Amino acid sequence: MKEAKKIDTANLRIENNIISVNDIMLQVSNISQVSIESIPKKEFNPIALILLLLGVLGVGQRNEEIKVYGVTSIIILIVYIVWIVVTNLNNNGRYLYIYMNSGNCYYIYCANEVFLKKVIEVLEYCINNHWIQEVYIDFDKCLLYNSPTIVGDENKVN
Repeated sequence: MKEAKKIDTANLRIENNIISVNDIMLQVSNISQVSIESIPKKEFNPIALILLLLGVLGVGQRNEEIKVYGVTSIIILIVYIVWIVVTNLNNNGRYLYIYMNSGNCYYIYCANEVFLKKVIEVLEYCINNHWIQEVYIDFDKCLLYNSPTIVGDENKVN
């Protein structure tokens, strides 16, 4: 599989057989899989251990300049570790992954997993049926406009 591409957008539009997002168009009939997956955790880079080793060795040296480099590398490592921990703790949302028959994969962030399940229902309907009207999906406000799977107040879902 090719590398996944993140789509930074607040909304997308489905019309006929096309999903339009920013400067990307995807053909609905070429979607092979749609799933909701968690945000990948940031991993600790092993090079940071080399930085730690150099920092500890630098602090133990008699030369003041090398000691400053050692302390600086240890401080950078501590900031890096705190960044990884905070980033991993704040990953509350989920991604909507769209896998294409070509092997390409696109993903869109949304904080509301229940809304993403409704988006999957809309995509499933559009794949199984030729929906000729335009569907507008707002990921920021978690709203579906003109959805074929929702009946009610102007076809909006909150």
